Amino acid sequence: MAIESNASEVAVGSALKQFTGISEFNVVAVNPTLEKLHELGIMLQTEPNYEVSFGEDDFTKIVFWLKNEDVTVPCEILVKEGPWKSKTGKLKWYNRVGQDTWAPANDDGSIDTSALADWFKEPDTCYTIPRGMDTVTELVRVWANVAQGGEIKLDTVNKIAAGDTKELEELLTVLKDNKVRALVYVRDGKYQAVYTRHFGRVNPKRNDLFVKALNEDYGAIKGDYTLEWQKYAPGVVTPDAVDAIDDTNDDDWNADDAF
Repeated sequence: MAIESNASEVAVGSALKQFTGISEFNVVAVNPTLEKLHELGIMLQTEPNYEVSFGEDDFTKIVFWLKNEDVTVPCEILVKEGPWKSKTGKLKWYNRVGQDTWAPANDDGSIDTSALADWFKEPDTCYTIPRGMDTVTELVRVWANVAQGGEIKLDTVNKIAAGDTKELEELLTVLKDNKVRALVYVRDGKYQAVYTRHFGRVNPKRNDLFVKALNEDYGAIKGDYTLEWQKYAPGVVTPDAVDAIDDTNDDDWNADDAF
């Protein structure tokens, strides 16, 4: 008889360590090849596929790999080629300082400024973005620690939406020492994932803004999570409502509701 026994209180499940909570991460890869993933210690067996379809819609998957001392996790953002158009026919626009709004286009393709809000600046720098590129831009803004009112413009949003991530990959060198704070959770009890509705700066640390986003977007996380960084243990933690949040350092811009 050969039995390699353990005391009953010893956990003998998967050796793979998983974590949940908010932590600081370096961005170490964008849409990497299988070879690059292996260099990072991510031992996938097949070349990653960055194209995905839902029904009749095709998307490009933009995957930022985030790494801290405990884990390396994929932050997946789906982007759809073409201008992002609302049900009312308005387009999603960004200006060079990262403000976004919904507005119609003129015949020459420029933004129709007739109904722009007073707070929206520099309409002459506007450009349309594909659906999902707002999330990519927000991650880059936080990762680069761009101040409110500072320039944040990706030159190749349409190429990125088509799967050409060269511009984002160049940032891996430019911003190699920068970090972004992200909320990591566990999906289906076994997959590490990243909440993409809010990314935080290292300074100041604003966990309340994560909570605010979660409360406004209840149910967006399809998995188990905590706010404090810790080893994963099954069980969902729902954040309490945060009253009187100080928005002094909140970089969220107001925007027209186009829908």
